[in-house]
Amino acid sequence: MSRDPMTDMHGEAWWMRALEGELSGEEAEDWQAHLAQCPSCRQEWAAMTQVDMILRTAAPPPLLPADFTARTVMQIAHRQKLLRMLRFVVGFLIVAAVAWIGFIYFDTTLDTLVRAASVVISRWQILFAAFMRTLVGLAITVKTLLPMILGIATALFLFLTPNSVLATVLVAWVSQKKRARAAAAM
Repeated sequence: MSRDPMTDMHGEAWWMRALEGELSGEEAEDWQAHLAQCPSCRQEWAAMTQVDMILRTAAPPPLLPADFTARTVMQIAHRQKLLRMLRFVVGFLIVAAVAWIGFIYFDTTLDTLVRAASVVISRWQILFAAFMRTLVGLAITVKTLLPMILGIATALFLFLTPNSVLATVLVAWVSQKKRARAAAAM
Protein backbone atom coordinates (compact mmCIF):
# COMPACT_ATOMS: atom_id res chain seq x y z
CA MET A 1 0.00 0.00 0.00
CA SER A 2 2.13 2.83 -1.30
CA ARG A 3 1.06 6.39 -0.73
CA ASP A 4 1.14 9.10 -3.34
CA PRO A 5 3.48 11.81 -1.95
CA MET A 6 1.29 14.51 -3.45
CA THR A 7 -1.84 13.27 -1.66
CA ASP A 8 -0.28 11.97 1.58
CA MET A 9 -1.10 14.64 4.16
CA HIS A 10 1.79 13.55 6.38
CA GLY A 11 4.32 13.72 3.52
CA GLU A 12 6.77 16.53 2.88
CA ALA A 13 5.48 17.22 -0.64
CA TRP A 14 1.95 17.83 0.69
CA TRP A 15 3.21 20.22 3.37
CA MET A 16 5.27 22.18 0.83
CA ARG A 17 2.25 22.51 -1.47
CA ALA A 18 0.09 23.62 1.47
CA LEU A 19 2.64 26.25 2.58
CA GLU A 20 2.97 27.59 -0.95
CA GLY A 21 -0.81 27.78 -1.32
CA GLU A 22 -0.88 25.30 -4.21
CA LEU A 23 -3.69 23.09 -2.90
CA SER A 24 -6.92 22.91 -4.91
CA GLY A 25 -10.18 23.93 -3.23
CA GLU A 26 -11.14 20.35 -2.42
CA GLU A 27 -7.61 19.57 -1.15
CA ALA A 28 -7.68 22.69 1.04
CA GLU A 29 -10.99 21.54 2.59
CA ASP A 30 -9.56 18.05 3.18
CA TRP A 31 -6.47 19.65 4.71
CA GLN A 32 -8.52 21.78 7.12
CA ALA A 33 -10.56 18.70 8.11
CA HIS A 34 -7.33 16.76 8.71
CA LEU A 35 -5.87 19.56 10.86
CA ALA A 36 -9.08 19.56 12.95
CA GLN A 37 -8.70 15.84 13.62
CA CYS A 38 -4.84 15.49 13.96
CA PRO A 39 -3.38 17.43 16.94
CA SER A 40 0.28 16.78 16.02
CA CYS A 41 -0.24 18.08 12.44
CA ARG A 42 -2.21 21.05 13.78
CA GLN A 43 0.62 22.00 16.16
CA GLU A 44 3.29 21.54 13.47
CA TRP A 45 1.21 23.54 10.96
CA ALA A 46 0.84 26.46 13.41
CA ALA A 47 4.62 26.53 13.98
CA MET A 48 5.39 26.32 10.26
CA THR A 49 2.92 29.03 9.25
CA GLN A 50 4.38 31.31 11.93
CA VAL A 51 7.93 30.73 10.65
CA ASP A 52 6.75 31.21 7.08
CA MET A 53 5.08 34.50 8.00
CA ILE A 54 8.27 35.74 9.75
CA LEU A 55 10.37 34.82 6.78
CA ARG A 56 8.01 36.53 4.33
CA THR A 57 7.85 39.75 6.37
CA ALA A 58 11.61 39.91 7.09
CA ALA A 59 13.55 42.73 5.50
CA PRO A 60 15.32 41.75 2.31
CA PRO A 61 19.06 41.22 2.61
CA PRO A 62 21.12 44.30 1.78
CA LEU A 63 22.36 44.61 -1.77
CA LEU A 64 26.01 43.89 -2.14
CA PRO A 65 28.32 46.08 -4.20
CA ALA A 66 29.02 44.87 -7.72
CA ASP A 67 32.69 44.18 -6.93
CA PHE A 68 31.94 42.32 -3.68
CA THR A 69 32.90 38.89 -5.04
CA ALA A 70 36.11 40.12 -6.64
CA ARG A 71 37.15 41.97 -3.48
CA THR A 72 36.32 38.95 -1.32
CA VAL A 73 38.35 36.64 -3.55
CA MET A 74 41.27 39.11 -3.46
CA GLN A 75 41.08 39.36 0.35
CA ILE A 76 41.05 35.57 0.68
CA ALA A 77 44.01 35.27 -1.70
CA HIS A 78 45.86 38.01 0.22
CA ARG A 79 45.22 36.28 3.57
CA GLN A 80 46.35 32.94 2.15
CA LYS A 81 49.53 34.58 0.86
CA LEU A 82 50.16 36.14 4.28
CA LEU A 83 49.55 32.79 5.97
CA ARG A 84 52.00 31.07 3.60
CA MET A 85 54.60 33.76 4.30
CA LEU A 86 53.98 33.48 8.04
CA ARG A 87 54.32 29.69 7.92
CA PHE A 88 57.56 30.05 5.95
CA VAL A 89 59.00 32.58 8.40
CA VAL A 90 57.98 30.54 11.43
CA GLY A 91 59.35 27.35 9.85
CA PHE A 92 62.59 29.12 8.96
CA LEU A 93 62.93 30.44 12.51
CA ILE A 94 62.30 27.00 13.98
CA VAL A 95 64.86 25.40 11.66
CA ALA A 96 67.35 28.17 12.40
CA ALA A 97 66.85 27.80 16.16
CA VAL A 98 67.27 24.03 15.99
CA ALA A 99 70.36 24.42 13.79
CA TRP A 100 71.81 27.04 16.12
CA ILE A 101 71.25 24.84 19.18
CA GLY A 102 72.63 21.86 17.27
CA PHE A 103 75.75 23.77 16.22
CA ILE A 104 76.30 24.97 19.78
CA TYR A 105 75.96 21.43 21.06
CA PHE A 106 78.06 20.04 18.21
CA ASP A 107 80.69 22.71 18.75
CA THR A 108 80.89 21.87 22.46
CA THR A 109 80.99 18.16 21.71
CA LEU A 110 83.56 18.63 18.97
CA ASP A 111 85.70 20.77 21.25
CA THR A 112 85.54 18.07 23.93
CA LEU A 113 86.40 15.36 21.40
CA VAL A 114 89.35 17.36 20.04
CA ARG A 115 90.70 17.92 23.54
CA ALA A 116 90.28 14.23 24.42
CA ALA A 117 91.93 13.14 21.17
CA SER A 118 94.85 15.53 21.71
CA VAL A 119 95.33 14.17 25.25
CA VAL A 120 95.30 10.58 23.97
CA ILE A 121 97.64 11.38 21.09
CA SER A 122 100.05 13.31 23.29
CA ARG A 123 99.99 10.47 25.86
CA TRP A 124 100.91 7.93 23.18
CA GLN A 125 103.57 10.25 21.79
CA ILE A 126 105.07 10.65 25.26
CA LEU A 127 104.98 6.89 25.90
CA PHE A 128 106.44 6.08 22.47
CA ALA A 129 109.18 8.68 22.85
CA ALA A 130 110.06 7.32 26.32
CA PHE A 131 110.11 3.75 25.00
CA MET A 132 112.33 4.67 22.08
CA ARG A 133 114.72 6.63 24.33
CA THR A 134 114.94 3.65 26.66
CA LEU A 135 115.68 1.23 23.81
CA VAL A 136 118.23 3.52 22.23
CA GLY A 137 119.84 4.15 25.60
CA LEU A 138 120.05 0.43 26.31
CA ALA A 139 121.43 -0.30 22.86
CA ILE A 140 124.09 2.34 23.22
CA THR A 141 125.15 1.56 26.78
CA VAL A 142 125.00 -2.20 26.60
CA LYS A 143 126.56 -3.24 23.31
CA THR A 144 125.59 -6.88 23.77
CA LEU A 145 121.91 -6.19 24.33
CA LEU A 146 121.18 -5.38 20.69
CA PRO A 147 122.41 -8.74 19.30
CA MET A 148 120.51 -10.51 22.09
CA ILE A 149 117.25 -8.67 21.26
CA LEU A 150 117.72 -9.40 17.55
CA GLY A 151 118.40 -13.08 18.35
CA ILE A 152 115.29 -13.39 20.52
CA ALA A 153 113.14 -11.65 17.90
CA THR A 154 114.51 -13.94 15.17
CA ALA A 155 113.91 -17.04 17.29
CA LEU A 156 110.36 -15.94 18.05
CA PHE A 157 109.75 -15.24 14.38
CA LEU A 158 111.21 -18.57 13.25
CA PHE A 159 109.51 -20.81 15.80
CA LEU A 160 106.29 -19.23 17.02
CA THR A 161 104.62 -17.69 14.00
CA PRO A 162 102.34 -19.75 11.72
CA ASN A 163 104.13 -20.95 8.58
CA SER A 164 107.44 -20.49 10.37
CA VAL A 165 110.52 -22.66 10.03
CA LEU A 166 109.51 -24.77 13.04
CA ALA A 167 106.03 -25.34 11.65
CA THR A 168 107.52 -26.31 8.27
CA VAL A 169 110.01 -28.71 9.88
CA LEU A 170 107.24 -30.23 12.03
CA VAL A 171 104.96 -30.77 9.01
CA ALA A 172 107.86 -32.32 7.04
CA TRP A 173 108.74 -34.64 9.97
CA VAL A 174 105.09 -35.77 10.43
CA SER A 175 104.76 -36.42 6.67
CA GLN A 176 107.99 -38.43 6.66
CA LYS A 177 106.77 -40.53 9.61
CA LYS A 178 103.47 -41.22 7.85
CA ARG A 179 105.29 -42.31 4.70
CA ALA A 180 107.56 -44.53 6.74
CA ARG A 181 104.58 -46.18 8.45
CA ALA A 182 102.83 -46.62 5.13
CA ALA A 183 105.98 -48.21 3.60
CA ALA A 184 106.37 -50.53 6.62
CA ALA A 185 102.74 -51.59 6.43
CA MET A 186 103.14 -52.74 2.83
